[in-house]
Amino acid sequence: MRTRTTRWAVGALSAFAVTAGMLAPVPATADVPAGYYDAAQGLTGDELKSALNDIISDSTQLSYDDIWDALKASDEDPNNPNNVVLLYSGESRSKDANGGGSGDWNREHVWAKSHGDFGTSGPGADAHHLRPTDVQVNSTRGNKDFDNGGSEVDGAPGNFTDDDSYEPRDEVKGDVARMIFYMAVRYEGEGGAPDLELNDQVDNGSQPLMGRSSVLLDWHAADPVSDVERTRNDVIYEQFQNNRNPFIDHPEWAGELFGDGSTPAPDPEPEPEPGCGEAAGLDTVGLSSLPADARTTIEEARSGRTGETYENREGVLPDCEDGYYQLFHVGYSDRVIAGDGGEFYYTPDHYETFQSVDLDS
Repeated sequence: MRTRTTRWAVGALSAFAVTAGMLAPVPATADVPAGYYDAAQGLTGDELKSALNDIISDSTQLSYDDIWDALKASDEDPNNPNNVVLLYSGESRSKDANGGGSGDWNREHVWAKSHGDFGTSGPGADAHHLRPTDVQVNSTRGNKDFDNGGSEVDGAPGNFTDDDSYEPRDEVKGDVARMIFYMAVRYEGEGGAPDLELNDQVDNGSQPLMGRSSVLLDWHAADPVSDVERTRNDVIYEQFQNNRNPFIDHPEWAGELFGDGSTPAPDPEPEPEPGCGEAAGLDTVGLSSLPADARTTIEEARSGRTGETYENREGVLPDCEDGYYQLFHVGYSDRVIAGDGGEFYYTPDHYETFQSVDLDS
């Protein structure tokens, strides 16, 4: 059964359809409900964490039995509605193969339930961190913290484990991190639930702690939010718990709460070198600011008038192939140069200086 824990009302649960005895997910909106995070906007640090806790604690509490139906909807294979996709292996397996035997899938607590000893109620029945997982792979993960390294896991290529940690495949590293972030904000010690927190170590045992935070932040940055996560977030919100994972909707909050104020990001792509037709380091002048004769010349050139070849001997404009630029004489010392890519340059002083012309201003 489901019980409701409410701070304030945010709307009723959507109805869900049952077809041939199977739960069918309501189409996802992929949009955050208007006003859902209003109370958290503009906040940082502990104030942000407290506001998010208030928002997402307004939820419907599922029973552990309810989780079977929740996972069959939230983790449905988009290519086969009769199957779910298993978190660690990525395998598509029949929804009916849930259970505890070999070849079955079961309910994996991504935040291991022994880390805080919360069992299968409250945090232990929160669909945002419960995922379908092969029984044997779930057993291999056990209650280990998350970190990089180890030996590859049988039955889950791309997953690695050692004595005290587990590393999921690259495709779900960010998913795992964002589920852990959610749990550390959702459960702050209220109502008999433990106060779950992150730390930057492994082998946390039964303490209400999960690590490693630095690795989870790296995974969060390297594996950004996917459409699969957005859909899952919507299904859990609309059909089951009436709350959302804020780190799927606002990934930037992870760095604010668990990092140094900014989410780590991959090294930026190097700035491309200016290519043919791109003005590098030139001042810009609006078309409307040019002398009338220069404006007329540009309009005529845009309408098909041709000029003489400009060879770019000064080397100020981008280095393009021969014949790329055309030169138009305007007055005694001012000139207009047109590129084959549709760009225009203006020199008011016989090639001493050049300006890139903004045709829209």
